[in-house]
Amino acid sequence: MGSKTTMEKRGHHVCKVGYLQIRQRIIMPRIKKNNRGELTTLSGNVEVFVYQAKNKVAGPFKSHKLAKEAATELIEKNFKFNKHKKLI
Repeated sequence: MGSKTTMEKRGHHVCKVGYLQIRQRIIMPRIKKNNRGELTTLSGNVEVFVYQAKNKVAGPFKSHKLAKEAATELIEKNFKFNKHKKLI
């Protein structure tokens, strides 16, 4: 099996707020067989994240609107990602 692409790891690019990117990862619902051979449905979901370059800054959020609000707050605070600082 090959390596994952950027879209599989981080999700699809939705929009850009300043220097931050908003990306979404969509997991589609699927049907799977369990141990007894019965069909079960696994529900899908959508996760929205805020990224600065390759680094996840905030998320997961349930909607794009919440992610945009978080991104604008981070830009107002002049947030820059620091590799050695732990995120809260």
